[in-house]
Amino acid sequence: MRLNLRLAIRNAKKNIATTAIHVLGLAVGISASIVIFLIVRYDYSFDKWEPQGQNIYRVYTSFADGGGNYGISMLAPQTIDEQVTGIDALAHILVDPFYNATIRTDLLANNRPGVFMNVQGIVAADPYYFKIFPRQWLAGSAAGLRQINSVVLTESMAQKMFGNTSPQDLIGRSLVIQDTINTVIKGVVANINANTDFNYQLFISLATITQTPLIHQVTNTPHWTNVDGSSQCFVKLLPDVDPANVDLQIKKLYIDHQKDATAKSLQTGKLQPLKDIHFNTDLDGSVSKTSLRNLGMLAILLLLLAAINFINLSTAQSTLRAREVGVRKTFGGRGLHIFKQFLCEILVITCLAAMLALLLVPLLLHIFADFMPSGLLSANPLLDPVILLFLILLIPVITLLAGAYPAFILTRFKPALVLKNKLSNNGKTSVIREGLIVFQFVLAQAFLIVVFVTCKQIHYELNKDIGVKKACIVSIFIPDFTKLHASKSQVLLSELRQLPQIAQLTLCTKAPVSDGWSSTAIQWFNKGDQRVFDNVHVRSADENYLQVFGLQLAAGKNIHIDSSAAVTDVLINESLCRQMGFHEPADAIGEIISGGPSDSARIVGVLKDFTTLSVHHPIYPTTIFAGNNGFSPTLAIALAGHSVGQWQAALAKIETTFRSIYPYKEFNAKFLDETIRHLYQSDIRLSKLLKWATGLALLISCLGLVGLVSFMTAQRTKEIAVRKVLGASSHQIIRMLSKGLIRLILIASMIALPIGWYFAHRWLSDFAFKTSLNWWIFGLCIAGTLLLALTILCLRSYKTATANPVNSLKET
Repeated sequence: MRLNLRLAIRNAKKNIATTAIHVLGLAVGISASIVIFLIVRYDYSFDKWEPQGQNIYRVYTSFADGGGNYGISMLAPQTIDEQVTGIDALAHILVDPFYNATIRTDLLANNRPGVFMNVQGIVAADPYYFKIFPRQWLAGSAAGLRQINSVVLTESMAQKMFGNTSPQDLIGRSLVIQDTINTVIKGVVANINANTDFNYQLFISLATITQTPLIHQVTNTPHWTNVDGSSQCFVKLLPDVDPANVDLQIKKLYIDHQKDATAKSLQTGKLQPLKDIHFNTDLDGSVSKTSLRNLGMLAILLLLLAAINFINLSTAQSTLRAREVGVRKTFGGRGLHIFKQFLCEILVITCLAAMLALLLVPLLLHIFADFMPSGLLSANPLLDPVILLFLILLIPVITLLAGAYPAFILTRFKPALVLKNKLSNNGKTSVIREGLIVFQFVLAQAFLIVVFVTCKQIHYELNKDIGVKKACIVSIFIPDFTKLHASKSQVLLSELRQLPQIAQLTLCTKAPVSDGWSSTAIQWFNKGDQRVFDNVHVRSADENYLQVFGLQLAAGKNIHIDSSAAVTDVLINESLCRQMGFHEPADAIGEIISGGPSDSARIVGVLKDFTTLSVHHPIYPTTIFAGNNGFSPTLAIALAGHSVGQWQAALAKIETTFRSIYPYKEFNAKFLDETIRHLYQSDIRLSKLLKWATGLALLISCLGLVGLVSFMTAQRTKEIAVRKVLGASSHQIIRMLSKGLIRLILIASMIALPIGWYFAHRWLSDFAFKTSLNWWIFGLCIAGTLLLALTILCLRSYKTATANPVNSLKET
């Protein structure tokens, strides 16, 4: 073994250029696989620490059309707890009940209260939450959450607000949430030192909201068809209970409480396993298992490309090692010993590549930063024992994958023919090598086609006319609850209207297009028959909403707010108008509907259709009710001016006015075009990932091409010299050297076209509105790959083609 290692190192030094190509190609593939391994390992680690996690489920709402919402009706949890059997514990929570919350503590050591703005991780929970998700109690107990206005803090939140005060001394201290909710600390729990989707930092008792007027400010009116994403329910089943039986009971319970629902409008509750929550992107999952499997496949493909490079170059160079093999066999060397030696050489190269890969990993971590948590970006892979174990397992696999075939080819050489210089090219080996080259460029071009399509789709998404004005519109959140502190909101509106930098403003629940799902069921009594329209998107706004967002009326007039009216105004879009059976928008004017924020509303206008979500989704039926009955009021402002400088000056004026009225609130302004861009963040991340994967695939393929061309030109130096002496030009020599490889790349292009089209078409099928698959995309990809290959071939062949033939013919 020691002798084989010495020979391997000597051979690597002797052929430094070839070794460098081998090492770099393998290092790129290995480093990419390490990064993807880190991503996959991270996502599969979520909530593995939960005891009895196999018995924990979340109840979510399933719609008749196959869709779903991870929230449930506010009425469902208590009813499920009372009527469904097989449940050990049930917890009802309200996630983030106070948007951008401000919290004031009682007196600190310097006799001044602490003020903390934009506090995240707040959840309203009952004591049973900690029976399902147990935590270590540093002080107090879960029983404290039975009382109104009680809170429990995590250790990190306690340290943030109270410094090094011991958990026991925090019991009884006070917190004021949103300037009006006076609470008392009843407990402190330890931090979760593991990956979790439930890393809440401050628990306020659920009774504080459900048993006080706050219920009307932070959630929808309780109804079995009003689904609120913040209202979530978790259950822990008793051991040996069949989840399907509990699921059936919950479904029946929902049906019993929706007697008037039609088959299309029926909503039911279903169980979602804890292990599915992180991966179910149809609800609120962070990443799908399909995406992780695709990442894993990407890692395998990149490693395979690197191994193919090794095989191609090694088999091409096998004739240069043939004499060595012949001599060793003549002196008694056996095929198995020679096979081991060559595998040892490949092992040395693989180990060098693994060491270089570890140096490349930090660079790739930042390249894939959008796919990774900050903890992985700051970690040193050299210090991660799991990564070292991964490499230890990966190195022999790559060694066998990349080296077994070239070593087998070398050991089959017959010494008598080799020593007589009668070794001929192995046609079978040549065919395999050409097939592997084709395979490399098929993958690279298929990646390239998909990248072009994703970039084209993203450009389409960001520039499509969605029926809403996007430019120069900024939204700010008004922190006070509307019904409790309407006066402050009105003061802010009054002062902002005086600013010349503002063209128009509107008070509303949210912009027409947003990343939040806000829908309800709408009832319409048509000639005495009740019709229910499920999953209707709902907004509430004042009279300026249409002007600010550029919404167009197809019929009727704008809404008008009249707080004393028994029947309020409402606008519907063309999609809802068609669902109601009206062929002309004007025919819907005057009809009465109910649901959402109004028990009775008259349709006064029909809006032209506009997009409420991303273009992944179709245009949904939508209503805009007159009035500000929302729970997170938004102030949308159309800015005057047309330059960035004017907008910045306007924002500065708006912020000054905001802080004069809300001195302890955080000013957070969001431009609508940035919000829309955020809707496609996952598509943009995917496009970035595919660009880098394509770049790596092309790099690995081109490294192999460089090595192969270098070897071919070196092997045919004397032939080229003879041709030049006989009058061949440099261009003819380059064409001769390039012809065979260009043919292979053209074959790869023909194979890559249908593969690239299939995957691009499959990805686009996820969009309700999508770009077209133009022929020029495929032509451009083929032309680009050919141009890249020709450039490499010409640059590498030029030196040989222009060399003095006399020098080549003098060589022995």
